[in-house]
Amino acid sequence: MNARPFNWRGVVARALFSLFIVFAIYNPSGTSYLHWVLGGFDWFWAKLATGAVLVTILLLLWRTTMGVLGRTGIVLVLLFSLGTSVTLAQLTGQPLLDGATLLIWALVSIAVVFTAGLSYSHLDHRLTGITHTEEVKK
Repeated sequence: MNARPFNWRGVVARALFSLFIVFAIYNPSGTSYLHWVLGGFDWFWAKLATGAVLVTILLLLWRTTMGVLGRTGIVLVLLFSLGTSVTLAQLTGQPLLDGATLLIWALVSIAVVFTAGLSYSHLDHRLTGITHTEEVKK
């Protein structure tokens, strides 16, 4: 049993973490890890260490999301997120096919998939009372 109950602050924290990782790796504003790496060969070791940390976190997010949601769940969450993004863009009057806007919606959708992957087990436990466990292979 969890020592702390799961609440919406946990979902928001996971969403902010997912958004931070996705937008730290790449964002269209020009201030991302990819832009920093492509900017030149200065600070090589700092770039290498930062890249290793970001790739490790990204792989952990991907593995967790894939293990919990599976391919079908990822596709469903991604389609739901993209559909919501298109609806919000239409309601706010933003152009849908603008390059930067479309890229931001796609990156937010990826972060939503990671958030769903990180939060699903907790939400499912809260709704059904079933605890998810995983066997450790030796």
